[in-house]
Amino acid sequence: MKSIIRVMLFSVFIAMSQVIQAHPGHDDSHWASDLIHVLTVLAVGSIIVGGFVYKLLLRRRKQLEREEISHDA
Repeated sequence: MKSIIRVMLFSVFIAMSQVIQAHPGHDDSHWASDLIHVLTVLAVGSIIVGGFVYKLLLRRRKQLEREEISHDA
């Protein structure tokens, strides 16, 4: 399953790299500039949200481990 996700992400990154290479500098009149700016904001936002979700999952895992240890005692 993980390999399928990796292949899909790799394909998306390869496809998007063609659009990004077509974006000449920082020309806001270019047809792809709005798409590039939206994708950049989404990428930064997803990294931030992913960090929070990861932190919550770690906290939840530690809480479950503590509960399991206290039940064993």
